[in-house]
Amino acid sequence: MRQRLRVAVIGCGAQAQLVYIPALKAHRSIELVALCDPDARKLNHLCQQHSITRRFVDFDALRRDDAIDAVLIATPNHLHAPMAIAAMQSGKDVLCEVPMALNADEAQHMVATAVREKRRLMPCLVTRLRPDVQTIRRFIESNELGRLYYCKTGWLQGREAWSTSGWRGQMRRAGGGAFLSLATSLLDSSLWLLAPAKPVSLIGVAHRRDPHAEVEDTAFAMIRFDSGLLHTVEVGWSLLMEKDFTYFNVFGSTGAALLNPITIHKEMHGHLVNVTPQIQTKGLMRAAYNRLIDVWVTSLLDDVSPQITAADGLLISQLADAFYASHAARAEVTLKSNPT
Repeated sequence: MRQRLRVAVIGCGAQAQLVYIPALKAHRSIELVALCDPDARKLNHLCQQHSITRRFVDFDALRRDDAIDAVLIATPNHLHAPMAIAAMQSGKDVLCEVPMALNADEAQHMVATAVREKRRLMPCLVTRLRPDVQTIRRFIESNELGRLYYCKTGWLQGREAWSTSGWRGQMRRAGGGAFLSLATSLLDSSLWLLAPAKPVSLIGVAHRRDPHAEVEDTAFAMIRFDSGLLHTVEVGWSLLMEKDFTYFNVFGSTGAALLNPITIHKEMHGHLVNVTPQIQTKGLMRAAYNRLIDVWVTSLLDDVSPQITAADGLLISQLADAFYASHAARAEVTLKSNPT
């Protein structure tokens, strides 16, 4: 059994520099052995900064390197599927930034490749690993909120939060706009919290503030679940807002849980009672990313099934496809059953 995992990071943008590289270096069972980016100047600077000797501007050269066990892919969206598939075909396990793929067909191909090559593919679905989200999960699992019937979640950002002047504004490279980029993180936690209920249909509406833009800047979806639960999602990244606003609210027959911050109410003895536990609310995302890396490494070194699977990423891709199909048809779209 391997004692340490030799990892390469592919794509050295802000997310890799600020989040992934520090988290990988901090893990006791990881040896960060290589970086890959087409920008040679940036690549050399980062390798020197982190004392990494292997550096690649060519992904094909990296995937053929037998000194690398696994890769973390943090590239623009359109490269996720081809790079993940090629890496798995070269015998490497993959942790992939989300959205996992541009569409469900790509995601299904990734899942099939992982099965065929006997490799582990895990999407970076990190919000479910936040300590506050984990706390809500425990309340739901113990039936403290009763029968869940309504969930609403949103991520609303000011106009300066995202720049669509680069690849994020190009449909070919991004695959979509605000819904694909922002709703993926929201659906990560909500689908996990609402399980085993499964989404069965979706109504989606998208808006482009600039009629000439390739991708939407604002989106709304209503998702029906097989349990009868109704789930709404709203996202936007060009709103006239003083500050960003992210929320998650789930309502049950005997209680409700809300973020942010975490608040839990229950009906007790005819009264609404605040039963919110005292938990650390600072550094939630950093803790979640550290936990993500640990879940991934543990699954590989100990050969155990992780709590985040490629099927989770595929389901979100199916929901994104349904959203864009619904918007185009101006009609509710029934989801295909997930074969995995």
